[in-house]
Amino acid sequence: MRRLGWVLCAGLMVSLPAWAQQAEWNPDKAAEEAQRPEHPITAAQVHELMLLTGAGALRKQVINGMVPYLKQAVPFLPGDVLDDFEGRMEKADFETIALTSYQKHLSTDDAAQLIAFYKTPTGKRVIAAMPQIVSEMQQVGAQLGRQVMAETLQAHRAEIEAAVQKYRQQHATPQH
Repeated sequence: MRRLGWVLCAGLMVSLPAWAQQAEWNPDKAAEEAQRPEHPITAAQVHELMLLTGAGALRKQVINGMVPYLKQAVPFLPGDVLDDFEGRMEKADFETIALTSYQKHLSTDDAAQLIAFYKTPTGKRVIAAMPQIVSEMQQVGAQLGRQVMAETLQAHRAEIEAAVQKYRQQHATPQH
């Protein structure tokens, strides 16, 4: 029973980000289009922003944080699967994704001002502090997520146990 509970919990934890994305508020397309900048950020500006902000190193840090989490959340995943995941994430084209998102929200003027800011002493301090801020937020966020999940599971323990029992009954293999 405990093993099934942990498997269900791990499955939920891995699936929650995707579910949260689907459940996010999504304004209608017309309103979104009306808010798009007339002159969206260019690919060159996105590239420069990513270089200035150390986005590659930050991405590596996030990936390095994901792998131990996955090892803990889904302990039965073979190591070569995790290695393959890490390699694919490192090769993934995040700049194209970033460009699409940035163009929805930032203009060339916005980008020029951001680039200028990141070249200032204050901007450089923000960039230098960001990896540590992200790391701390990941750790605290993961801890909070575990705490909330444990509280939720405890609050619904009887309901979950009944659901597990019902599932087992519905999916039991007939004994001959």
